[in-house]
Amino acid sequence: MVAELILIAAIGGIFIIIVRRLPDALREAKSAPPRPRSNGPSLLARLQGIWKSSAPARPVRAPAPAPAELPEPRVSGPTADDLLAEGDGYLQAGKFREAERAFLRAASKQPKNPKLYNRLGAIYLKQQNYTDALSAFEAARDLDASRASRHYNVALAAWYAGKRPAAKQAIARALELDQSSPKYTELRRQIDEG
Repeated sequence: MVAELILIAAIGGIFIIIVRRLPDALREAKSAPPRPRSNGPSLLARLQGIWKSSAPARPVRAPAPAPAELPEPRVSGPTADDLLAEGDGYLQAGKFREAERAFLRAASKQPKNPKLYNRLGAIYLKQQNYTDALSAFEAARDLDASRASRHYNVALAAWYAGKRPAAKQAIARALELDQSSPKYTELRRQIDEG
């Protein structure tokens, strides 16, 4: 009962404060100089294009332009290929966190692209995060099992993660697809020697 009375008194106090301040706030709003409006998208709209997630974006409505000055249609953010190129640049510069972020954004746009998972696996391998590297390389291999390099990457990550049977199986498959690669043969030798 006491708590309810305190809650009612608090709500009443807030209401009185709002009623007292409302005329001042309205007066200030009327006397403030009007802000200039731009014809382009707002800063918020541009930032949403940069930071948008994989969820479909809600359209931002800008003021309708005059018929004589219709803008060109806007693409909703960078494409998966743009993000792949951006991630490759970060990867070559050694900026693994930025590269990972770019590749993950690209994967949200193109989830069936094995290159993206392969690049993510390379990042995790360089960071000695062998479990995540193995998961990423397995995803790339599952999307494109016809390339020997996909199996080699799985074998390498599995070997570093301490999963010798999985490494042995993957390197055997890589050698079935490409017997001439010396690095595949060398990894097989290392796995066999254990």
